[in-house]
Amino acid sequence: MTKIDPYEHFKNDLPSIEKPARYLGGEAGSIMKDKCDFSIAICFPDLYEIGMSNNAMRIIYSSLNKIEGIACERVFSVAADYEGLLIQSDTALYGLESGRALCNFDIMAFSIGYELAASNVLQVLNLGKIALNKKNRTQDAPLVIAGGPAVSNPFPYSEIMDAVWIGEAENTFFELIAKARDTKKNGGSRNDILALFEQEKAFWMPEKKAYRHVYSGFSESPALEGLPVPSVKPVQNHGIVEIMRGCPNSCRFCHATYNYRPRRLRTAEAIYRDVEQRVLEGKKEISLSSLSSGDYPDIVTLLELLKKEWANRGVSFQLPSLKIESFPLEAIDALASGVRKSGLTFAIETPLDAWQMAINKKASLDKIGNILQEANKKGYKLAKFYFMIGLPVTDKSAEAEFAEEEEIVKQIKNISSFVPGMHLNITLATFVPKPHTPFQWHSQLSVSRAREGIFYIKDNLRKLSNIKISYHNPELSWLEGLIARGDERVGELLLAAYNNGARFDAWDNLFDKNAWDKAVLQTGLDTKSFFKSRDSNEKPIWSSVKMGVSEAYLRKEFNKAGFQQLTGACRDDCNDMCGACNDNVKIVNGISKLESEFKKFSKTAMNPDNTVNADNAKPDCRFRLVLRYNKEKANSLYAHHDIVSILSVAMERAGLPIAYSEGFNPLPKMEISEPLALGMESQDEYASIFLTAPVNNLDQILLSLNSKLHRNMIIKEALLFKIQKGQKSLSLSNIHWGSSYVLDFFDNISDLELFYIKTSALIKEEALLHGSAIDFADNKNKLNLTLKFTGKKQLGLQALFMSVFGKSFREKRCHIKREKQFAIFNNSLYSYIELYKSLYETTEQAESR
Repeated sequence: MTKIDPYEHFKNDLPSIEKPARYLGGEAGSIMKDKCDFSIAICFPDLYEIGMSNNAMRIIYSSLNKIEGIACERVFSVAADYEGLLIQSDTALYGLESGRALCNFDIMAFSIGYELAASNVLQVLNLGKIALNKKNRTQDAPLVIAGGPAVSNPFPYSEIMDAVWIGEAENTFFELIAKARDTKKNGGSRNDILALFEQEKAFWMPEKKAYRHVYSGFSESPALEGLPVPSVKPVQNHGIVEIMRGCPNSCRFCHATYNYRPRRLRTAEAIYRDVEQRVLEGKKEISLSSLSSGDYPDIVTLLELLKKEWANRGVSFQLPSLKIESFPLEAIDALASGVRKSGLTFAIETPLDAWQMAINKKASLDKIGNILQEANKKGYKLAKFYFMIGLPVTDKSAEAEFAEEEEIVKQIKNISSFVPGMHLNITLATFVPKPHTPFQWHSQLSVSRAREGIFYIKDNLRKLSNIKISYHNPELSWLEGLIARGDERVGELLLAAYNNGARFDAWDNLFDKNAWDKAVLQTGLDTKSFFKSRDSNEKPIWSSVKMGVSEAYLRKEFNKAGFQQLTGACRDDCNDMCGACNDNVKIVNGISKLESEFKKFSKTAMNPDNTVNADNAKPDCRFRLVLRYNKEKANSLYAHHDIVSILSVAMERAGLPIAYSEGFNPLPKMEISEPLALGMESQDEYASIFLTAPVNNLDQILLSLNSKLHRNMIIKEALLFKIQKGQKSLSLSNIHWGSSYVLDFFDNISDLELFYIKTSALIKEEALLHGSAIDFADNKNKLNLTLKFTGKKQLGLQALFMSVFGKSFREKRCHIKREKQFAIFNNSLYSYIELYKSLYETTEQAESR
């Protein structure tokens, strides 16, 4: 079985690819099992930085890799430039951990969080050399499965997926994969494993019902461990700590509130341990995640206790999902006093009281005003609000054409009047009636009508400078509704659209409506039929998927919406039984003695390597750690800011007492030596960071840091010294003189000689380059270049290539490696380490005294 090393395979092309680090793997914390009995590739079908933000991926990756004999690897969708490289070279898409081609895994599994990822699913299969239609897969092909909220109607995937998992993965899915491993070890075939899946009630297949799996052990679920540290900054780079699953509210338009029932609370101890683990991983911003975090009982006490424990480490907490009516004003105090303040976010959906009753989501104007005024007092300058158009709240035939939009405009103006100095970001979306909700029988606005409504709101708020309007493209809402409510024919449409070039449909700038329009013509599908209203007595096609909430309950809620009647919250003394609770899973609503529970936990500093000696901190001096490391092979393709992130996170995870800047957004006091262009290697890189205290055992620090870095990144040397009060601290940039390089033109002698001649002449003519030198290496096929740093871009190494060839070093296919960096002091050149040793007292010297 051939494995792909993307760096070796594409090293001459990768520097020209956008964010090549997406495709390299090797991150700290990633788990590579050289030998395994059973392999599974998991994919969140979007770009790396999107998928690495997904909590379901973290749960599956961490849990499966804990099982003996099972190797779980990650794969993500690829951008067009890298897709072109794979196709041109006939290279299969691969797992990031081992480089194994996707077609060589036992299972290819997708976590599909939103409908618009559908075309990316096909991209990953096709690039992984797996047949798109399940009928065309041989016994050697992996089983292709999917799960996630966007496949609760699995029918569009009928001919693509071998099976679809309905519900939550913990712990039954993991146990089933262990059984699949045993089946294979005992000589079982692909069909035998598929037969095993068919027996599991949570797996859906055509002609087979499925029953949603609910994780009954959520309340005491352990902290996630064994997670890769992203090498490209994720779009949401917070530490995610799930505090509640399910939602107490019964918003009739919301798929998630029915998909994750019943409501389950995480215990305070489990939350604390999860926060502890995320901080150990170097996270400074923690999101207390749930569908409605303000509904966690005594959320203010929870915030205060967590803040008391972690704020002195620069950790702040966020509540990402807030409901107006359940949001306690006291929470603003708890959030505002953290290290970082982000804007508050609220989903209002619809403005009028009667309409809010119809969707079963109250958001009174008075409560909105109270929250904003209190937040404004605490320094918040931004609030975000979400509204929908097209909700089934008005009698469209009896109302003015833009009645809903008019009321939304009035509501936004009223909200703005409460806090004239606060900026409001308003996001508008088109209502999509989702399966397994009370509104599943309702119609969806046409694209043209949705566009008219959105622009009506934008035009009528244009003059208010503190209001920013953004919106979801109505054409994307059209596609979302089509896939959410479609049948097998939509699967055929999806295949046709993919073949027409559809990719990344969730991205406004990449969505290709022409690919879908052409597919509609090719298949002859009447798409309008999927957007019409339906009789509430009609059984939808997805009724073979049993989500736990009964259809009778949904129909009852559908009728209550018409009469604008509210349904109570999901709680212990529930009077509106929906069917989600059973003997194994019941809601947990109360938390008692929260503060006393937290007092049981250790309040000692987290320091797994026992390297920090905070007691030795002295107010009359500072401490500075200088590291020398390499940047070779795949590491040469990490951008400067990614290297900074990789190093700072490693230091956090090693327990170093890092000094932070002051102000609104504290950052580590860290510096990197002169950055290299993407694709240049180096044997001699330097980083410097200030510490608040000395550390014991520098050798142990080095071992700890190297265990937490990228697979090919090694810190070779470390120096710790103290700077007395009043003593000047010379930064890396203060003392930088220049660097020596080896240039390999790959036996292109004419290019080598031309570069030598022109660069030699420039060095002689340009006074600023005095001290620079260029010569042939011993084998005459390479050049040695010592180049002084002048601070002028036109005299830098990249500029030399442009002046000689009119092309970059990448376009000329020249490999460049930095051999050494030079520091200058009193007109003499040193290595960085040598110079700092001569200028400052190291901790080793102090101890020897």
